[in-house]
Amino acid sequence: MDASAGLRRPYIPTSAMFLRPLLSVASLVAAGLCAAEPAYVPASDAQVLQRVPAASDPAVARVAALRARLASDPGSVRLADELARAYIDFGRKVGDAHYAGYAEAVIAPWTSRPDAPPAVLVTQATLLQYRHEFAKARSLLGKALAKEPGLAQASLSLATLDMVQGDYASAASRCSEVSRHGGVRLGLACAGSLRLYTGQAAQGIALLARIDGEGARTLGPWIEGLLAEGSERLGRFDDAETHHRRALALAPGDNFLLVAYADFLLDRGRAKEVLPLLADHVESDTAYLRLALAQSALHTPDASRYRWVMAARFAAYAQRGGELFGREEARFLLALAKDPEAALAAALRNWENQREPADARIVLEAALAARQPEAAAAVVDFVARSKLEDPRIDALVRAVKGTAP
Repeated sequence: MDASAGLRRPYIPTSAMFLRPLLSVASLVAAGLCAAEPAYVPASDAQVLQRVPAASDPAVARVAALRARLASDPGSVRLADELARAYIDFGRKVGDAHYAGYAEAVIAPWTSRPDAPPAVLVTQATLLQYRHEFAKARSLLGKALAKEPGLAQASLSLATLDMVQGDYASAASRCSEVSRHGGVRLGLACAGSLRLYTGQAAQGIALLARIDGEGARTLGPWIEGLLAEGSERLGRFDDAETHHRRALALAPGDNFLLVAYADFLLDRGRAKEVLPLLADHVESDTAYLRLALAQSALHTPDASRYRWVMAARFAAYAQRGGELFGREEARFLLALAKDPEAALAAALRNWENQREPADARIVLEAALAARQPEAAAAVVDFVARSKLEDPRIDALVRAVKGTAP
């Protein structure tokens, strides 16, 4: 299994990529988004609300080829794991959580067995990370390492989980294991990523910049994404833009990188640029949310339609028992549903399990909007203890401290 996959935020994402904890239908009703009469009705049956992947997409063709090979050799655990990882990679690229379900179904015959291969356990752990079932993911990764102590992907996944949940001491130890078993380049990537969150962003950038040769070719898009993140931490916004663009040049259409750049543009007051950036990625819920935010910021005639479609997507997930990403839920409720109290509740629920800088930020923003600065006390303390560098979060912390009773 490709160890570089762990560098994607488990969102996956790392950081980063799929919508998770559940947004209740009740909260949508409270926001006035699930009324008996729809808030938006398409003008005609021909109007496109969402696209599905084209069969001509090379990634789709690869999945189809692997499915055919597995069908001819259904007992091959290697092919099953390869197909599952292809589903995961494609789902990450387009930002569609359905592919995680397809991946899980493919490897299910092996994950329930006591002799499950370590690589399959790591794949299943990745799927559990998508659903924010972090404790179960850690358990499977521990089993994988017990069977194969030198499995760098398992150590990297654990380090990533530690970073996502704010356990930086443990992440440092895991990064050492990654370097020992996965090579210098992966070790630099792990250690450099960690330093972006512990008041050492400049050191993190320096470590990431040392990755060259095969590592630069293999990890390039993700390293550039991390360099963009680190530059934002230091307020070096011109450098951040350069790295965002380089990352997308290396991995065009990657949902995680597109969304990260869209967030950068929204923060810089450049909502108009988000519209063409994500115009061909409306199938991704994370990308669609940024489109809705951009439309709202620009006060376009389509803003209400984007808001309605986004709410409908959330409601559909909730109705079928899906899990949504709490950070996205809180952002939607705060910026589009205009319900700061519900947004704060969602952000705090999310904070219990995930503690990346973006998670801290939405708690602080919602607490200020809800006029409940005291609710963000744990986040303020975490930011101070971790020595997190971020000019936007620093400003929010100062505002919270200034308004707290």
